[in-house]
Amino acid sequence: MNNETKLLAAAQAKSQIVDRWADLWNFLFDPEEGLIAKAYPTRAARADFVQTAEYKAIRKLLAETRQRTGLVAGATPKEKSGRFVLRLPKSMHAALEHEAAHEGVSLNQLVVAKLGCQLGALVGRD
Repeated sequence: MNNETKLLAAAQAKSQIVDRWADLWNFLFDPEEGLIAKAYPTRAARADFVQTAEYKAIRKLLAETRQRTGLVAGATPKEKSGRFVLRLPKSMHAALEHEAAHEGVSLNQLVVAKLGCQLGALVGRD
């Protein structure tokens, strides 16, 4: 059994036991723990995989699961993890890293502080 066939079989099995379509989505596509990220760690490998019949079958399975569980209910996790994956331009990432190093804080601390300031301004807090 090849990699693609194994992934499809795992997706089919998981789709039968999930309560929410988002659980199936995360099982497959989570950037760190998802089966697809683990099976195809490079962008080129994933690009090849999305051209396969198995990938098309997985997308159909996701759509069927979303139909069965509903989009809104399925998209609302029971508990938030606190993790948020963000892709940004390399130049912006480098600038933020430089600023964090200059301030003597982690990149995460800097970004959380910046977001907190902006959210505070939006709700009228200083």
